[in-house]
Amino acid sequence: MRNWMMGLLLQVGVAVSASAQEQAAVPAAEPATGTLVVEVKPFRSDRELPAKAVEQLKSGGLEWGLRDGRIVFTMVGKQFIDFPINHMTRYGQQESVSLPAGEYRVTGIGLEMHTSFSVKKVLERGAFFNEDAVVFRIEPGRTTTLSIDPVIGKDAIFGSTFYVPTLLASVVGDADATAPVPLNVRGPASIAWPQYTGPLKFVAK
Repeated sequence: MRNWMMGLLLQVGVAVSASAQEQAAVPAAEPATGTLVVEVKPFRSDRELPAKAVEQLKSGGLEWGLRDGRIVFTMVGKQFIDFPINHMTRYGQQESVSLPAGEYRVTGIGLEMHTSFSVKKVLERGAFFNEDAVVFRIEPGRTTTLSIDPVIGKDAIFGSTFYVPTLLASVVGDADATAPVPLNVRGPASIAWPQYTGPLKFVAK
């Protein structure tokens, strides 16, 4: 009887061991992913630009970052932003990123030029956040394009002229595109730099 029981336990043990090995051999399902293309169109302007400005803009581009479902474009220097701004896409170029499927939100950080000898004052007066200005989804196995149309405008401070792009963002899918939304233009929903308490502003400790 004892030998029979030992034989049965041994057989059960072999069966369990084989089952565990079969389970281990089954690969874990990979998370569904899609592709995001960030397209920065060639810069344009509603008025003729000086030749010197055009030459400078030709070597320029847009800085942006991506993390945890949030995409941030900033006109404020990276040292003042608590977010990884680690992409730079030149005018007329694009960049592709493979991302988990799901919802993504685009925030623009704008800066209006103001006269001041203090960086802190410039930020307080001119910087602002347009949170979740554009919201879209990445679908498994599909490509979504975030298209940025940079329209160059003119701003003059202290006798110096700055040529700054207005970033018009739209989402292009398989069949259609959303209406362009300005990422760095102050509007009713914008949050001024002093009033912003979210995670994107760097605060020294």
